[in-house]
Amino acid sequence: MLVAIAVAASLALFYLSQSSHVAATGYQIDALEAQLTELRAEQQQLILQIGEARSPSVIEQRATEWLKLVPIPSQSVTFAPTSTDSPT
Repeated sequence: MLVAIAVAASLALFYLSQSSHVAATGYQIDALEAQLTELRAEQQQLILQIGEARSPSVIEQRATEWLKLVPIPSQSVTFAPTSTDSPT
């Protein structure tokens, strides 16, 4: 009878140990899923910021306001003729 009580007690402790381990693992999974959701949202924000930064209007604004660059006059630009152009 004492052996049966000891076996039952050890089985109960084993069950409690396993169930608490499963619960802890479940909490870890929930936390990782929440972190994954946050990181995906951050990734979408970064993709949006990259798209905005590549916009020609934003590039031009930064060049003129931050770097104080000005457009050069079109008369200052000359292009060399390509080798397929015939001289006239």
